[in-house]
Amino acid sequence: MIYSGLSGGQIAFIIVVPIVVLIIIGLAIYFPIRNKRNKKEFKYSYYKRIYKLAMDKDYYLINNFLFKIDDSHVARIDHILFADKYIYIINDSYFDGDIIGKENDPSIILVNKNGKKNYEDNPILLNRKIVNKLCLITGINTSLMIGVCLINDNCHCSIETTSKSFYIIQSNNFKKLVKAIESRDIGEINKEQLASAVKAINKLNRRKRKANEK
Repeated sequence: MIYSGLSGGQIAFIIVVPIVVLIIIGLAIYFPIRNKRNKKEFKYSYYKRIYKLAMDKDYYLINNFLFKIDDSHVARIDHILFADKYIYIINDSYFDGDIIGKENDPSIILVNKNGKKNYEDNPILLNRKIVNKLCLITGINTSLMIGVCLINDNCHCSIETTSKSFYIIQSNNFKKLVKAIESRDIGEINKEQLASAVKAINKLNRRKRKANEK
């Protein structure tokens, strides 16, 4: 038997410390990689959640929608979801930090993990402009439209808003939001009106036209 001269506590310390150090190093590597991956793949993550909801509820869904708003500008809508009572105009955003502001502010404040503040264009106002323009072009009543800005789940959102038509929300809460809005005490869009809305919007889809021209 070889006597090491070390107590049980010392031996445990020698064993535990390297393990703790490895765990700390692993976490230091893992979180930046995870955040970078999430930032790169957030659109696909949002899409999967919206697509699943559309399939479960038998809603019509258009993705990557482009439409011309004037002679020199084309607007983009990431997703258009046609539900039973409303049409949801959805745009995706990723914020590397937390956001603060009010629904009608031209800009919102982005606070990163180090506490540094930057100004960003207000996505609610952008979505409102897109919805209004789409309604003007298609003739669809604005009361049928709900604008949604989807943001990443790890972004804490402190945007003050009282609007019942425009929202900014983490993607993991989107299903709950749609469920709450669709439970409002109003009638459903009739089938003919819904089909007409789908046709009118789809007709404007420049992405579809470009694909057909190839």
